[in-house]
Amino acid sequence: MAVNPFAPFLSSAVPWLPGMDATFTRPKLRWPLDIRIHNLDGQDALVIQCPIGISAAPLALMPQFAPVIVELDGVQTSEQIVAKFAPQGLTPEILRELITRLDDHLFMANARYFAAEKLARDAFHSAPVRAPALAGGAYPASKDELARMIIGYLKPFDTSEMKRDIACLIAPHIDYRRGRACYGAIYPRLSESRADTYILIGTAHQYSRRIFHLCAKDFQSPIGTHPCDQAFVTQLANRFGVERSFADQYLHRREHSLELQLPFLSAVQPDVPVVPILVGSYHQMLEAMRYPHEWEEYETFAGALTEIIKERTKRGEKIAFLAGVDMAHVGRSFGDEGALSPERMREISYRDQQYLRAIEDCNHKALFDHIAEDQDARRVCGFPTMYLVLDVLNRLGGRTEVDVVAYDQAVDYPSDCAVTFAGVAMYRRGTQENAFFS
Repeated sequence: MAVNPFAPFLSSAVPWLPGMDATFTRPKLRWPLDIRIHNLDGQDALVIQCPIGISAAPLALMPQFAPVIVELDGVQTSEQIVAKFAPQGLTPEILRELITRLDDHLFMANARYFAAEKLARDAFHSAPVRAPALAGGAYPASKDELARMIIGYLKPFDTSEMKRDIACLIAPHIDYRRGRACYGAIYPRLSESRADTYILIGTAHQYSRRIFHLCAKDFQSPIGTHPCDQAFVTQLANRFGVERSFADQYLHRREHSLELQLPFLSAVQPDVPVVPILVGSYHQMLEAMRYPHEWEEYETFAGALTEIIKERTKRGEKIAFLAGVDMAHVGRSFGDEGALSPERMREISYRDQQYLRAIEDCNHKALFDHIAEDQDARRVCGFPTMYLVLDVLNRLGGRTEVDVVAYDQAVDYPSDCAVTFAGVAMYRRGTQENAFFS
């Protein structure tokens, strides 16, 4: 007798009842969700998590539910889904149990989820600060413990003879466990900086139809709070468009690309004001093989940002960029075919060096051409951010001197997952005619 692979999941036989709402009659999984296979206690599990924090707890399911979940599209009826997987043992009772568990975790696109989403967005909108979302998980929540850890990461760096000033510091946003050596190598360079305000900019990992996301909140870490430069943010929003600047401000709530910079920034440059910006995807530009400046949304934002920096510079203020960006994301964990190998990682390193050379040359078009050459096959998540930074630096009209301080690859061959990242310092090479670079 064949064993039903779904049977262990069913805790109780719940009958299918007529008149159930659309959650059960035409079930639709909501979005965004992070759905991956993880190894839990030696067994594979399908783990579903909410990346934007509406649902606090993840849900672990048997991997055989993966193809069923794909069919929860709000178009097919439950009867159709059951019929499709009946040969594999799916029954109405098992599907109902699955939907119930998904709904309990607010993973279904229904009124219950949308009400919870509105409450979360409203709470974030009214909060005076962007509170740390990763404290107690990705890093210690204790101020003293975190400070000791960060100081322990920072590598000695003699700045006594240095006369250079940071125009942009590029740091990773990978977790500290894998990236601590890179963080520790690059952040001491920030002690050279004389900036009055940092444009804290990084990858928006969650989808939005918009590209740029401002946040008008102070950014808090267990070590300290960095006030938002409200005047800068307000000016930028007014010139770019207030509605589209803040429509998805909520994406800042749990985004790690900026948060992971804060403990290091607090350790090296405490209390300095920040302008928080998240940058989304340039997939439309890559597909069309057209530079971002040909899009109104990009050109308006880049132009407004450049002009405000120029105005601040004329008033004697120093502005610098702090970019939280990673590079390649490769392996079967990210959808690639074929297993990772040392040879494959050497190929990735070669391509990464080409990417870094474009940054060293401060050549935003070369950066775009490099990524477009293979339609971002390496999934370089920091590319949109770095394109904008290089473009703005070029619009400001100066030159930079660049030190690639560190490059690393975090490779996990058993899970077939690799992420690459670098620490880069871009210094101002000034002339008397160009105040920003002097």
